[in-house]
Amino acid sequence: MNTASFIQRIINLFLAPSKAFDDLVDGVSYQDWLYPMLIVTLVLVILPLFFLDISLDEADKNFEDRAQQILDNPDVPEETRLRVDEGMTKARERVEDVRDNPFALRNMWQKLLIPIMLFIMTAFFSAILLLVGNFGMGGSVKFFQIFTMVMMTYLIAGNGFFMNMIPGIGSLELMIKTPLIVIKESTDMLFSPGLMFDDVDSFLKQFLNQLDIFRVWGMVVMGFGFARLYNKSTATGIVSVALPWLILVSIGAALINANAVAAG
Repeated sequence: MNTASFIQRIINLFLAPSKAFDDLVDGVSYQDWLYPMLIVTLVLVILPLFFLDISLDEADKNFEDRAQQILDNPDVPEETRLRVDEGMTKARERVEDVRDNPFALRNMWQKLLIPIMLFIMTAFFSAILLLVGNFGMGGSVKFFQIFTMVMMTYLIAGNGFFMNMIPGIGSLELMIKTPLIVIKESTDMLFSPGLMFDDVDSFLKQFLNQLDIFRVWGMVVMGFGFARLYNKSTATGIVSVALPWLILVSIGAALINANAVAAG
């Protein structure tokens, strides 16, 4: 059996997902997961620079709203008010520094954490799928086979909740959303059932809002990979991935909703 090139594997990922993971069945090398991770990392480093001002404006507004909520409370002591004012001043200075000096080392060091966070996030979900497949189904797939499969799907899409990336972490996802973010002047760019609601103000609405079409696509492709690695039907693979994926989406939606309620 001929081994597909990395480029052919990416093409299959988008056009023929049932074939994209064939080479992973016999084992993987570090290049198999490292190359997709480098691509996703570069996209996450470069594309957000195009809407940096928008992100900073939103961060500044969030600081203002939270501070004002505290200051509007008549029971807050004067000492706390002074601390809030001091914190707001520092936050504004920080935002303006990032705006004026985006490429300064003090403002770029967080970019160095992207591959680390991406690795940890991928490893976490890979471990869950490994438990489902190896212990739940009696399979014997190696960790980095699953890890590589999950990392490859981030070339399409991925939930950016744990990396504070509202638009998502997927390469294709972010490539398409970036110009729309610039046009709309908002990073709240999800193509999900949440678009039907005027206000996303409940857990159910938050949950539906997380079902972005790109992320569902990426999850389904992950199901193809799971089915190939465990020699199961495509339907079984998709369901096996979808169940833990939906549980994590539910947890994320609950946290977002709780934060929104706390912020008033």
